[in-house]
Amino acid sequence: MSRALPVLLALGALLVAGASLWLLSRRTAPDVGAIAHARVGDIALAYEAGYARFAAGRGGGRLDRLDLAATLPDFRPAGDELRASGPDGRDPGLLFLSIAPAERSVDPADRTAALYATFLEAEVVEDESGLIMRRFAAGSPYAGEDLYFDAPEGRAFAARCTRPTTPPDELPQTCVVAFRLEGLDVDARFDRRALRHWPSIAHGARNLVRGMSAR
Repeated sequence: MSRALPVLLALGALLVAGASLWLLSRRTAPDVGAIAHARVGDIALAYEAGYARFAAGRGGGRLDRLDLAATLPDFRPAGDELRASGPDGRDPGLLFLSIAPAERSVDPADRTAALYATFLEAEVVEDESGLIMRRFAAGSPYAGEDLYFDAPEGRAFAARCTRPTTPPDELPQTCVVAFRLEGLDVDARFDRRALRHWPSIAHGARNLVRGMSAR
């Protein structure tokens, strides 16, 4: 009996520890498809918690900014994958969204004509993806970047992309698309190689944000 007692006590401790770990995992790892609720500025949003890049977004509540991640071109939730493997700005299959209250500034849809045009070089190139590409001039606020936009003025899609360097500097070549929707300003960031998916980015990002405010 004296030998059996320590064994029974050890088994009991293991069972208690296992139950505690199970309860902790239930609290910190919501079920697939769980819905988070957040308020960004005055806008209430509801979204799959799996889109959230950080713990604050996964928990919801009042946020200054909401950061999400989605796969390209199908816009599946990618936040869980990033938490497991770490963020990778070089992955052409990922898109990062930053959502904040709309500012009192030029609407992103008007930036190509009202803001960027002043700083663009004269050369116009039609990209193989069907977009127009123009370089930002040296010495401008956007030096070292190229602008890719849909004709004629980039209202549906306009991406500022870092220009490849010679020799390569090993830094990610990223693009940023901005749009205003439902009282929110949204920045969508992705690898330059994903420009071929621009129609999916233009429509998918808007549909995702629109669906979040409609739940």
